[in-house]
Amino acid sequence: MSDPTNLGDGPVSAGPWWRRPPLWIGAGPLLAFLVLAAVDLTLAQQFTSSGKAIVSGSLGGLWQWMVLLLFVIAVVMAISPVGRLRLGGVDAKPSLKFFDWCAVLICTLLAGGGVFWSAAEPLFHFRTPAPYFSAVKGSTAAAVDPSLAVSFLHWGFLAWALVATTVTITLSIQEQRGEPLRPRTLLVGLLPHRWVEGPLGDLADGLSVVAAIAGTVGPLGFLSLQLSNAAGMLPGLSDSAGLQSLVVVLLTAVFATSTVSGIQRGIKWLSEVNVWLTLGLAAALLLLGPGVWLIQHFASSFTLYVSNLVPMALAPNRGPDNWVNAWTVFYWGWFLGYAPLMGLFTAGVSRGRTLRELVLAVAILCPIVTNLWFTLLGGTGMQLELSNPGAISGPLAASGEAGALLAILGQLPLPWLLIPVGLILVVLFMATSADSMSYAAAMVVSAQRKPPALLRLFWALMIGSLTLVLLRIGTSLGDSTSINALQAFIVISAVPVTPLVLITLWTAPRLAWKEWQQRQQAPGSS
Repeated sequence: MSDPTNLGDGPVSAGPWWRRPPLWIGAGPLLAFLVLAAVDLTLAQQFTSSGKAIVSGSLGGLWQWMVLLLFVIAVVMAISPVGRLRLGGVDAKPSLKFFDWCAVLICTLLAGGGVFWSAAEPLFHFRTPAPYFSAVKGSTAAAVDPSLAVSFLHWGFLAWALVATTVTITLSIQEQRGEPLRPRTLLVGLLPHRWVEGPLGDLADGLSVVAAIAGTVGPLGFLSLQLSNAAGMLPGLSDSAGLQSLVVVLLTAVFATSTVSGIQRGIKWLSEVNVWLTLGLAAALLLLGPGVWLIQHFASSFTLYVSNLVPMALAPNRGPDNWVNAWTVFYWGWFLGYAPLMGLFTAGVSRGRTLRELVLAVAILCPIVTNLWFTLLGGTGMQLELSNPGAISGPLAASGEAGALLAILGQLPLPWLLIPVGLILVVLFMATSADSMSYAAAMVVSAQRKPPALLRLFWALMIGSLTLVLLRIGTSLGDSTSINALQAFIVISAVPVTPLVLITLWTAPRLAWKEWQQRQQAPGSS
């Protein structure tokens, strides 16, 4: 079996990796932010909060339209004749079985953040319904379906399509034509080749790394808060800033060791373990929790989501404290920052799959699985809250988003088993996301298929260091959960990669159509 993290056959670097411009373009802004935080923590906080407000207000509307159009374009390509195109060439064979392939996609792309938000987000919308459903009274049975529908918007079809459809298709076809699997390849055909291989290409590679590292810092920070919250329940420990920092250090040591070891097949193994543990926990939620109630509400909330998808996706984002900016635009910025490197990763593991299979898996199956997971975990929390008001909302108010998962699992039968399984999932999902991003970042800046171990370690430590700084910003300035600082940093970092993803709305269908025509004209084609 081929290596799932073999991200391409890009050229070997012409010089030492530490002299390559993409490394310093990628590391420079991140190192500058670390220095700023060390010198003046308050100024760093002002930079993140002000930057998020400016970015959300100026680019939020563009992101909303872009994400919706991207999903539509991907689906149209999938159902058209070009959907039969095989990524990697007509003779390419899949390196992973379909189940293994889907497991890698689910666990590597959005699952790290999904584990954190699946318990908390539906409960927030349940207590305070989104503006789309302002007539619904919060914390009532009528708020269940609307809360899940809004969560589906943020973690469903549009989110997954943004991360790995048009970007993946563009990179896959260009790679088949001899281009390397690097973010700069998204510019090929639109700009002179000397520009793509020059400073502009270096800038595209480096800034894509910045956005991907920032996007990985978010899940690591979120999941660290969950583990710290759990550890704080043990005798002699309390959920404090010091404990949160210790958890980040320990988690960083775990995925840094994995990254440096070079055992890339571990991603496939961890993904399979994640999937089976997730299936086991999902079965437990159905059997030990309100199984029939959850299935009924999944069907009704999914119908509500699909019927309101367009108006929810394009809701106005005007105003400094606009709900859409705080929720939807934040998510689009987060996933947008991931897109170049996640699209690159997906192209690497999807060789031999048809374009139709890619869109079906990434933009349809993975979102449905994610939505079902949100229903099982978040829905269970809402049912427990309806049966016993305060059972979940109390811990949520006391410990923030990080406390929601443990509060839900602790209210079910067999908490002594469910809570450890949930925490193991948190660690494994974090490890696969951080490991793959460290590897991908090192590959991009070094232009080597197997980047040096020292470079992989550098990016792993960068992820851990940024997480510590952002958590410190939050706790030192009164935000005990540090969510605001993490969210702000993620949104700001997505700005430079916006053009790279935006152009794939044109390049992906154009390249796919040209490739289809060439294959139809080739001798022996049917």
